[in-house]
Amino acid sequence: MGCTRNRSKTLDEGLFVFGLVIALVVPSTVWATFASQFAFSTGEGYSDNIFFSQTNKNHDFITIFAPTLTFLYAPEGQITPTLTANITPSYQIYARHSDLNNFDNVSANAAYTYQYSPRLNFNLYDTLQRQGQTRLGGLTGFGQFPTGPTSPPPVGGVIAPPSSQNLKDLTSGGTQLTNYVGFQGSYLYRPDIRFTGWYTNQFVNFTQAGGTDVFNDVGFRGIYNWRQDHNLHAGLTISISNARNGDSGVIYNFDFGDDYFSNYTIQLTPTLSLAASTGLSFNTSNSGPHVAQNTSVIITKLWETAQLNGGVTKGLTPSYGISGISDTTTLFTNVNWRLTEKLSTGASVNFSLYDTKDVNFKTFQAGFGFQYLFTSWLSSGIYYSFNWIDAGAGANSTGGLIQQGITRANNVFAFLTTRFDVWPNTGLARSISSPTLSPTPTLIPPFPMQAPQTPKLMP
Repeated sequence: MGCTRNRSKTLDEGLFVFGLVIALVVPSTVWATFASQFAFSTGEGYSDNIFFSQTNKNHDFITIFAPTLTFLYAPEGQITPTLTANITPSYQIYARHSDLNNFDNVSANAAYTYQYSPRLNFNLYDTLQRQGQTRLGGLTGFGQFPTGPTSPPPVGGVIAPPSSQNLKDLTSGGTQLTNYVGFQGSYLYRPDIRFTGWYTNQFVNFTQAGGTDVFNDVGFRGIYNWRQDHNLHAGLTISISNARNGDSGVIYNFDFGDDYFSNYTIQLTPTLSLAASTGLSFNTSNSGPHVAQNTSVIITKLWETAQLNGGVTKGLTPSYGISGISDTTTLFTNVNWRLTEKLSTGASVNFSLYDTKDVNFKTFQAGFGFQYLFTSWLSSGIYYSFNWIDAGAGANSTGGLIQQGITRANNVFAFLTTRFDVWPNTGLARSISSPTLSPTPTLIPPFPMQAPQTPKLMP
């Protein structure tokens, strides 16, 4: 009789052989530019509305275990990673609802910057998240600060998904899978003129509620540095929408504006950035407003130990499966402050109004927290978040994603995180780059330092 080998075992052996060959063939100087780290977070959380629902309002204590594996790469001679990748599965244990214990929540992100030449750069980034039946948004800290339209992506940095995807924490539609992927190129035509082009894809699969939401963007922008502190810009973005409710169409977004005081070359002194733009959007679908104004005003203030960010944005956005296209207005403010060498705090507030064809609704999200760094490899923190949504009568047509009236939830989470260097050093983590309010902050790997390190505004 013939013998059939286990496919999983065969795959494992093949991967081992492949890795061994790569390790033997690739020079050691190349491996020295890679770094990896492992972090393990554990904590206890409480939510007074774990399903974020009016009709099924339950409270519970949740114990969370979240390991994170981080990979970084920098070309030889550079100290800033041009490739970063993180994957974080989490296990949740519920004190009152043991049937909800799960490994359902997984997040992963990656970003790569390819510097083809001093004039031409490319950025590729992706954020993937799977969430279970419960909604515990805000337990993992605060996201990135919004920036102006002329700000380039950070080298090797993941671009945060649009603010409309914050709705994932304000629905009650069960298990969901979201993915946000993008590609951007930037070409310096001459010292005062730059062109950028990009493509992004937002995908949401509502596993339990049913249906998918897909939003594709293709855009182009020209930027003219007509003075030291002024970046005039104009652009066009074409958005192709395929909404969960069956509506589809094309949106044409025109914008123009100026970034004021956007020169960040001054180090360790207060700096100010103001980005303002306006324009029009034309929606060809049968869902939502057909013409809307684009507005974006973002102010950022930097100090030696603090950063303040706030503003307002308005324009046509997806509504995360709740309905079709929305004319969305968002007011926001964020602050991070390093109180001492080891103690940091932060706060975030976001208020949005969504105007869609089927339903109008308002959302409010607020949170604040503290993080204390005992050592380079051990930290602790506590976060509190408040989520709120007020939906009109049309909420009954959203397939259960939101409910008419006001729904609110309070969440609090205390955590302890340990970090370990995996490669090229092995042992307890030796350094972290920034005490941002996150259980797993981005790390600066021990790359060969052949160039002096630039002082940071935010240690």
